[in-house]
Amino acid sequence: MLKKLLRQNLSVPQLLGYSFTALAGMALIFTAFGFSMDIRPLFSSDTDGLFKSEYMVVTKKVSVFSAINSKTTIFSDSEVQEIETQPFVKSLYHFTPCRYSVYAYIETSSNSFSTEMFFESVPDNILDGVNGDWKWNAEEKFIPIIIPRDYLALYNFGFAGSRGLPQISESIVKTVKFKVVISGKGEKDTFTGRIAGFSDYLNTILVPQEFMDWANKNFGGTEPPRKSKLIVEVKNPADPQIAEFFATKDYDIKENKGEQGKLSYFLKIIITAISIVGLLVLLPAMGLMFLSINLLIYKNRKTLGNLILLGYSRKELAKPYSILVAAINASVGLIAFACFITVREIYLSRLQVLNIENTPVDIWTVGFVLFFIFGVSFINISWIYRKIEKIIPPVMG
Repeated sequence: MLKKLLRQNLSVPQLLGYSFTALAGMALIFTAFGFSMDIRPLFSSDTDGLFKSEYMVVTKKVSVFSAINSKTTIFSDSEVQEIETQPFVKSLYHFTPCRYSVYAYIETSSNSFSTEMFFESVPDNILDGVNGDWKWNAEEKFIPIIIPRDYLALYNFGFAGSRGLPQISESIVKTVKFKVVISGKGEKDTFTGRIAGFSDYLNTILVPQEFMDWANKNFGGTEPPRKSKLIVEVKNPADPQIAEFFATKDYDIKENKGEQGKLSYFLKIIITAISIVGLLVLLPAMGLMFLSINLLIYKNRKTLGNLILLGYSRKELAKPYSILVAAINASVGLIAFACFITVREIYLSRLQVLNIENTPVDIWTVGFVLFFIFGVSFINISWIYRKIEKIIPPVMG
């Protein structure tokens, strides 16, 4: 009976208007957030999140003289010092090459694969966003490895296709363990290796710095490591002095992420724009809901005042309205989430070419949806309680 009394003068068209407008706004916001979560692998450590944008790889250009004397591509101490003292340089590091032989193999019930390899390492402190697998323990004899993504593409679209072998995804490759044999100085040892990530930016095979130092000490020669590739951390990547200096020295520089950084920038703009549009659609919808609540309470003000005189608390009077609003928001939010799932299936089918797999919805996306629905409902319900608190019984007016 109380619900029927309080819901008198309920404007169905206004509630429908709120529902459809809020649905459009929530669907846009959920899609923007979910899309940002789904494309994270493009910019994570498994792709090219290994280095921050302030890092650049510097090498000398290979010329015809390099075939005669390979030392022409090695940086001397004076050249390294010259680069390090430039005003735009914040810090400088170098790749550490292996000074031992590396042989890897994997055996299955039907086939066996083997190849010679090489390792390089960079200081672990400059790696950005590597996962917990990126560590080495001498007692466990396990080596985490990061390889260029092009290697997997060569296998899938070259070797596998010509041999009739199955193509494999990145997620499967990460579960495969193989044997790595290291030899040098008359010593040999066998380790277990596993791919911990992929890189589009670094065309090398990386292992942890701690492992490289240990292996070079126990299996490598006595000659000092050659500095043929430098990692320069610059203060401002947009500084024009950077390109000018390296051009005059005839050095090659490879900026981190390159076109991918531009793609990331534009994707962030798109996501932000969609979110803003969603909010611009949702805010008028919430304004319509506030107006509907005001009108509904105003039309029922006498009934509400009399009920207060009869002993009903303001909390009890606000409860039916709160349940109605929460039910509408929950329904609209779930439908908006269903719309996002539909849109997600469409854009993920297009993103498969970028090695983004159609995985279940990220837990953070689900949490964001629930939090957003709760937040909108909380604002609406708080408004209802505020308006009910201002109701004055007739005898007190």
